Amino acid sequence: MPKTRKSQRTTRTATSVKRYGFPVIDADSHVFEPAAIWEQYLDRAYRVPARSAFWHEEVDGIVTVILNGQPAKPLNASKINRQAIWRPGMTPEDIGSLDPGVAHPTNPGGADGRARLRDMNALGIDQAVLFPTLFAEYFPAIVNPDVAYALARAYNDWIWEQSRAAPKRLIPVALLPLQDVNFSLRELRRIAKRGFRAVFLRPSFYAQRFGCWAPYDTAARPRFLNHADYDPLWAEIEAAGVTACIHPSAGSTNAEWTSTGAYVERVAHPLRTGHSLAESIAPTMDNGIFLTAILFYAHLERFPRLRLSLHHSGASWVTLALEKAETYLWLLSNFKDVSLEPEQVFFRRRPLVTFNSWESSVARLTDTYQDIAAWGSRYPHHDASGPEEALAMLRKWNTPTDAVTSYMGGNAARCFALGA
Repeated sequence: MPKTRKSQRTTRTATSVKRYGFPVIDADSHVFEPAAIWEQYLDRAYRVPARSAFWHEEVDGIVTVILNGQPAKPLNASKINRQAIWRPGMTPEDIGSLDPGVAHPTNPGGADGRARLRDMNALGIDQAVLFPTLFAEYFPAIVNPDVAYALARAYNDWIWEQSRAAPKRLIPVALLPLQDVNFSLRELRRIAKRGFRAVFLRPSFYAQRFGCWAPYDTAARPRFLNHADYDPLWAEIEAAGVTACIHPSAGSTNAEWTSTGAYVERVAHPLRTGHSLAESIAPTMDNGIFLTAILFYAHLERFPRLRLSLHHSGASWVTLALEKAETYLWLLSNFKDVSLEPEQVFFRRRPLVTFNSWESSVARLTDTYQDIAAWGSRYPHHDASGPEEALAMLRKWNTPTDAVTSYMGGNAARCFALGA
C-alpha cells in the first residue's frame, strides 16, 4: 500500500516534467479566504471583536464587508466574484460573457487545497506559491493591532493546514500584523519555526499618531515599509531566511493615501468606464514606489542576505524604475552609504519579479530578466492563465530554452529554496 501511494505521488508531481520537459512553479497564485478562518481558526476570545474589525461574507452573490466597525466597499460591483471565478479551461471570452446580475459558482480551489491540486494537475503545475486575496485588500486597514495579530494567526493556521494536502507542492505565504512591530516579530518567529518559507508584505503606507496606528487619519504621520521602525522586523526576516514577498492589492476599497488604488479610482471616475481600473494600474504603482523607497534608503545594502520578491505587478516596469532611481540618487541623495548604482545592487541580489503570461518584454529581454523573472498564474482571479499561455508567448519570441526553464520554475525554486 505505501508503494502505491508513493507511486501516485511521483506521478502527480512529475506532471509538468512529462508535459513540458521541465518543472513548472506558479509564483503568484491566490486563495479566496472562507468564513472558516473566523469561525474555526480564530481564538474564541477574539471571534466577536474580530468580526467587527474585519469580516467578509458572501451569500447568493450579495457581499457583506465590515471594516473597523463600519460597512466597507466590496471588491466587486456585480455578483461575479472575479477574485475566484477562473478555473482551467476558461477563457477571457467565457468570463466576459457571464451575466453580472447573476451569482456564478466560484472555483473550489480558492479555498480547498485538494481542489487546487486537481487544477494544478490539469494545468501541469508542480508547485504553487499561495497568497491571500481578502486579507491582502482589507487586512492592512484594520485599526486594532491586537485583533490584527489574532486574525493573522488564524489566517496562517488556516493556510498552513490547506498546504498540508501536499506540503511539497503547496507553498503557503504567511501574513504578518504590520500594525505592530512586536506582534509581527512574534508571528514571524512562530511561522518560521513551523516551516513557512515566505511572508506576505503589502507595499502599503501605514500611519502613526501619538503611538497609535491610524489608517484613516489623514493628519497622521505616514510610514512606509522601509521606515526605521520596521528595521527589527527586516533583520528578523533576513535572519530567519524566509522570503519577503512584496505583493500589492488593488487597494480600491482602502483610504486613498494607503495605496494608489483609491486615487486611481477617484481620478478615473469621470471616465465612467463601468469597471475598476485600480486593479490593472495600482499594483505596478505601489510596487514601483516600494522599490524606489528601498533603493533611496539603502535597504538592500543594510540587509544584504534578505530574500526579496516582487509579485502581481508585472516585470516590465523594473528597468525604468531602476534608471529613474539612479538619476535622482545622483542628484538628491543625502545618504553617504547608499549606492548610486541601484541597478547593479538590484541585479546582483537576484530578487524575484513575477510576470504575466502576456508580458512579451520578458521574452524579448532575456539578458535582463533571465535570472530574476518568474511566471505567475494569478489563479483563481478572473485574469488568470495557465502555463500553456505563457509558453506560447515565450515560443513566439524564440526565447532560449534555458531562459524558459528559469522563467517557468528555476528562478522561483531558487528564491523560495524549494530544493532545500
